Amino acid sequence: MNFRLPAFALLTVLLALPHAYGQMSGASYLEIIDQAPTTLTLNSSSSVVGLETPPLLSAVVSYPKSGQTAGSVTFTVENGSTVVATNTVPVDLTGVATWSPGLLSGTFTIFAVYSGDSNLLGSTSPAISQTVLGPPDFSFSVSPFSVAQGQTGIAPITVTAINGFRGTITFSCASPSSEMDCGLTPTALTVPAPASQASTSASAGGVALSVTTFATTVEKAGLLGAFLLSFLSFKRRKHLALLAALMLALLLTGCGTGTRYVQHDGTPKGTYSVTVTGTSGTLSHTQTVLVTVQ
Repeated sequence: MNFRLPAFALLTVLLALPHAYGQMSGASYLEIIDQAPTTLTLNSSSSVVGLETPPLLSAVVSYPKSGQTAGSVTFTVENGSTVVATNTVPVDLTGVATWSPGLLSGTFTIFAVYSGDSNLLGSTSPAISQTVLGPPDFSFSVSPFSVAQGQTGIAPITVTAINGFRGTITFSCASPSSEMDCGLTPTALTVPAPASQASTSASAGGVALSVTTFATTVEKAGLLGAFLLSFLSFKRRKHLALLAALMLALLLTGCGTGTRYVQHDGTPKGTYSVTVTGTSGTLSHTQTVLVTVQ
């Protein structure tokens, strides 16, 4: 008879056989069964995940001969030299252990150790890198630009989605004074969910910023018209009673005839600051854009 036991167990079997002379003879058998070496493989559902989607870690024990597996796997998560999380999970009969750790944002090193069992030696997996992204956000940028007096200048605004951001961004702009107008096309940009979270940032499209300045003009008008045009050019409406009295005086004295020229000053040359704001839910970012009027 032959008995197979693990390496640490010894069995001596005595077989007694009768012989013609009434003597007994025996034989001892010693069989040592070595524990099989194993290989431990560690994988993550994704090397880059968001805060709201923890990674699923999977450790698989493999060895030369097929059979059922026992024992456990200990997962360890490190940030530099600091252990931030660890967990021991029993392996199933196929040699698989899984764990989904909740981690803060950052980049971590993860490895696993298999304990072994009575028939299998323990093993350690190669380390893998795991990145957990920070909160979703967006950013945008636009470079300074120039525009000629009386013309419209357009500058592209580049929008970037950060950490898997998705949603609608509403844009608005404000010019420093009534000396120029600003606008945005489009005023809202919808950023779809990323196909994958392979990086911390991705291009999310663009918006066009336009700035319109005013040219200096000269108009021909009668004396009364010239007065009105020059008065209105100052954009003051506080003294309506005075305006009415002056108009009546001009009409009575016949000064409404004759030709006069009135100059409307355009946007003064110089550098102006235009403010662009992007808003999505509770997120809001503002950038100041320098516009030079030439």
